[in-house]
Amino acid sequence: MQSQVFLTFADVLDPHRRAVIRLTLTATAAQYDEVLEEFQDFVPTVRPDTGTGADTGPGAGTGA
Repeated sequence: MQSQVFLTFADVLDPHRRAVIRLTLTATAAQYDEVLEEFQDFVPTVRPDTGTGADTGPGAGTGA
């Protein structure tokens, strides 16, 4: 099974330009209900890199 979410972000310097990010969850039917809620929690945490160097997300400070 698969769920996809498309997020769009406007370019802060040129609002006519947009980036589209596709997030995809792929799981077996048996796994799907178990991981769907975690995927739904993850989606709103996705944000563009602002270039401030203040990365506090997963992997922050690990070079990942």
